[in-house]
Amino acid sequence: MQSKAVLAIAVAVVVIIVGIGAFMFLNNNGNNDSPTGEVTDALGRTIKIPSDLDNGIVTIGSTGPLRFASIFDVYDRIIEVDKGDITDNKNGRAYSYAYPYDKLDVETQSHADNKLESATVESIGKKNPSLVITSAGVWNNYAENFQTLAKKVTVMVLKDQQMQYMTEDGKLAEFITFNIELLGKVLKKESRATEVIDGINGIIADIASLKGTSDRSIYVAGVTISGSNTLNTTFPRYIPFDLTGSKNAYAGGSTDSKVVLSPEEVAKMDIDMIIIDPSSSDKVKEQDSQAVLSYLYGLDESERPDMYITVPIVWDSINYDCALASAFVVTYLNYQGSLTLEQLEQKVVNVFKTFYGTHGDNVLKDMKTFFEGKSSSNGQEMPIFQEVEVVKNGDMYALAAA
Repeated sequence: MQSKAVLAIAVAVVVIIVGIGAFMFLNNNGNNDSPTGEVTDALGRTIKIPSDLDNGIVTIGSTGPLRFASIFDVYDRIIEVDKGDITDNKNGRAYSYAYPYDKLDVETQSHADNKLESATVESIGKKNPSLVITSAGVWNNYAENFQTLAKKVTVMVLKDQQMQYMTEDGKLAEFITFNIELLGKVLKKESRATEVIDGINGIIADIASLKGTSDRSIYVAGVTISGSNTLNTTFPRYIPFDLTGSKNAYAGGSTDSKVVLSPEEVAKMDIDMIIIDPSSSDKVKEQDSQAVLSYLYGLDESERPDMYITVPIVWDSINYDCALASAFVVTYLNYQGSLTLEQLEQKVVNVFKTFYGTHGDNVLKDMKTFFEGKSSSNGQEMPIFQEVEVVKNGDMYALAAA
């Protein structure tokens, strides 16, 4: 009798379990049906947080989604990115030194940069990722396709990056904290989001504490934006100057992202120091760069501005980690005695560790190696943080370590 009772209970339990399983199966239509809460994204859309990331993450847009995701160490979940994030993976993109995005397969794990074409909607839909991350500008350009994709998978929209600034009232700007906090919630890493925001604010405060007094006029040359540029290309607004209270030699008032001056205009500027972006090494042999170097070479040694190499801060919008790193470089150069070279390197390493944890340990080392090789292949010597000078090789001018 007792055995029959046990058997009856067992059968009942099996029926209940099967019933629950059937209910869950019938009601599981994808990644959106097992949420752990909801968030509001940059467009004011309410989206459900995926229960897990087992089906991977897709980033669309080269101006933020992948670099913000990289803060949270989800490399092993990234299954598709913009093509440029694989093929143009270095050149100031510190997150690409922290993670080997260049190892992703271009044919199967990328799509056109900053686009969501109909064919891409279909291919991403077939992959059924747990999460798609994009930015407001890209969504707005392909709104209809994004709305179609959002019916199939979870699509989260970040605020657009800003090139002209990254701080407000001495702290990290709201649009950056919004993106980090939003991702922290969606990726279920809110403590990490808080840690990063606090860490960056600490770095900003550290930079402010190191400000000295200097009236030197500094020209930033050969900047990286929409690719590398000649030495007569500069930023009308350079975040490291803003963070350090340094004087930009360009005072033309342009509000564009970059300014391309004539070599003659460069020669007329009041320049005490030149900071050069090493990405420009492939443009040093071009006519405009040669004209600038010819002018500098012809100056008396006492009149010639000191020249140094920094890290690039821009490649598809802006890398805020590199902007902070370059701010320390400007501090080191403009406020003599504020930092030793060893302290400078320690602070730059700390920037990358703040953004990428232990993955940031070797970012500076790898970046130095990358640009050393790139400049060498272009017939230049442009070691990061080091002084350089103009030398003449036959009819050409070049940069060499001083």
